[in-house]
Amino acid sequence: MDKPIKKKKINFGRFAVRTLAISASTLALFDFLKGEYQAGWLLALGWLTIVIGENRMFNGEKTNEET
Repeated sequence: MDKPIKKKKINFGRFAVRTLAISASTLALFDFLKGEYQAGWLLALGWLTIVIGENRMFNGEKTNEET
């Protein structure tokens, strides 16, 4: 039937990187809404860089079921 979802362990590094990504995306959205497009694009680019880096850094981590 349905396979259980494998969750990755949350450690401080992953938590910090996700917090940065959420902050960057939120600030980019607010800057676009305020009309500050240069700052918005830079924050959006930073967010994209953080997301790509997070995928590369934490791609090989063990899940809860593997430990």
